[in-house]
Order: sequence, then structure tokens, then C-alpha cells
Amino acid sequence: MKREISVTPEIMEQLAFHNTRSNSSNDTKIQRMKKIMNIAIENELTQRQRDCIRMRYFENLPVREIADKIGIRPATVYKHLSRAICIFKKCAVYL
Repeated sequence: MKREISVTPEIMEQLAFHNTRSNSSNDTKIQRMKKIMNIAIENELTQRQRDCIRMRYFENLPVREIADKIGIRPATVYKHLSRAICIFKKCAVYL
């Protein structure tokens, strides 16, 4: 069963998907972006990257708390987040 993940404005901004064209065009692009993001989250990220993305952007946890929960250093959390965002940017080509 596929789960739907809501994409927050912070993630959209971070991934440079912000577009100021017509609203109907934006709605369609946002729906496509959500679909591609869900596919990328499920199929392209490692489990650790998924956990870091989920905790940071969907649960709004600070990096230090994520590091404590997972049992890694904060610098490693930043590395996982950075690599996941790079993957999202590569997937953005399909928009």
C-alpha cells in the first residue's frame, strides 16, 4: 500500500520548485511534484535518508534530536539530508 506524504512549503522551497505562473498550472505542477516526491522517497532514498527526511521535514524535529533518536552524529544527519535533497533535485527533471 502506497502512503501519501504531504509536501511542506519548506521542502518545496528547499528543492527550488517555487514557480509563480498561473494558479491552475501551479496546482497541476504541485500534484505532479507530490507524486514524484513520493516515488523518490519510496524508491530512491536509503532507509536512513527516509528517516532523516521524515523526522526533519514532516515531524519538524531539530537535527540534534534526530541524531539522538537514530544514534548518529548531527553532521551525519546533515549529510543524509543533503544527499536526499540531491536525489530530489535529480527527480525534478521529470516535472
